[in-house]
Amino acid sequence: MGNEAVFLKCTEEIAVSKTTTPEFYRLYQQSVLLALKEQDVLNEVQFQHCLDTLNHQI
Repeated sequence: MGNEAVFLKCTEEIAVSKTTTPEFYRLYQQSVLLALKEQDVLNEVQFQHCLDTLNHQI
């Protein structure tokens, strides 16, 4: 499974938050984690732990 952030489009200015745009907020968090992994700030175990934690948030 490949993780890749892709910008599709932007139509207007909106407030981005966990409550107003949960899908975008989640993808943003995942892309930050992926960037940290690619920069060797996080190793694979740390990255997976962070993703697991993110996936279990309500």
